[in-house]
Amino acid sequence: MDLFKPSFKLFIILIFSFFITLKAFSIEEKDAVSYVTEIGFQAINILKTPIEDIVTREKLFREMFNSKFDKKLIHRAVLGKAAKGVTKEELSRFGKAFDEHIIKIYASQLGVYSDQLFVVDKTIKRDRKDTIVLTHIEHATAPPLRIDWRLRDRGKGPKIIDIAIEGVSLLATKRADFSSTIKKGGIHLLINDLEEKNSQK
Repeated sequence: MDLFKPSFKLFIILIFSFFITLKAFSIEEKDAVSYVTEIGFQAINILKTPIEDIVTREKLFREMFNSKFDKKLIHRAVLGKAAKGVTKEELSRFGKAFDEHIIKIYASQLGVYSDQLFVVDKTIKRDRKDTIVLTHIEHATAPPLRIDWRLRDRGKGPKIIDIAIEGVSLLATKRADFSSTIKKGGIHLLINDLEEKNSQK
């Protein structure tokens, strides 16, 4: 048995290293720009939908959110330390409630289309894992709206893991919003609170 121990240890190390490398892949600049540009077009289509047609707006935003965002990573990042003691069932229930919460907020609060122009400014490599695409929305009668998109590829192509509007991070904002509720009654209270808000018209 002793003869096989070094080889077995090496095998385990190689397998472990392989799965570590699968966690995040570098994203080429052109791919990041193309990805975010496509999202920009989808966002413009949402803006073109009348604000009164909230059902269609939510449908379009849901499609974009489901296909372009790394929801599992976002769910854990928003919960922060509270995610450590959460069961799979609780995390799944929270994820559904959180997604619906985000969809309802953005679908209703996004403005309407009036010749806005989506512009990609540049990309920034934060580290080996993340690429940030800096963009802004131009409007003839309003100051440019800055939107930064953080992308990460965890083996299934680029996905958005955070958005910062005028420097304010979605993840940081929601983590701060939820922290007091979690302190009061844990994730159960947070889930119930989100589900109650989602049920309101």
